[in-house]
Amino acid sequence: MLPDWFAQLGLMGWPLAVCSVLTLALGLERSVFAWRAWRNRERDYQKLADYLRTHKASPKRLRDEMIGVMLEEVQRPYYSGLKGLRIIGTISPMLGLLGTVLGIIAAFRVIAVQAGPVTPNMIAEGLWEALLTTAVGLMIALPALLMAHAFRHMSEHLLGEFCRRLNKLSLSFEWDEARHGAPRPLRWKRAL
Repeated sequence: MLPDWFAQLGLMGWPLAVCSVLTLALGLERSVFAWRAWRNRERDYQKLADYLRTHKASPKRLRDEMIGVMLEEVQRPYYSGLKGLRIIGTISPMLGLLGTVLGIIAAFRVIAVQAGPVTPNMIAEGLWEALLTTAVGLMIALPALLMAHAFRHMSEHLLGEFCRRLNKLSLSFEWDEARHGAPRPLRWKRAL
């Protein structure tokens, strides 16, 4: 029922298959999120800017602290799933290496029970099976790590742009206040 190459992965076949499915699922979910986040970036920025505008009269330090908390809430979904991709990118080569070690042990076991001369075919079959798990582990790890890096870069770019624009907006409030000044009470001069 399973392909021959999968059966030859041995004990590590199923854990590698789970890593592969999780990488695919996380990659698809992050791709959909990235597409939506890019498409809705202006709307998301406007929500933050409107929040900042409603607190325009607050002191700058308090206003910046409030928008910092809002940005932390906004950034959480941007980094969701990236840790999972990095973990898979780290674990899958280790699983592949473990499969390789187990395959080499099995190859030596075959050689050990051999009463006659050892042929290269006996060694080659065991080594082929052993190295296959390392190759599969790396084929899972590379896309997982590349996706984690790409999605993190996209998130940092969008969130960095939000921060820059919000900082400019906050500074514009300070600039307007400094330029126009707060209303000063009128002082009348006494006539002599």
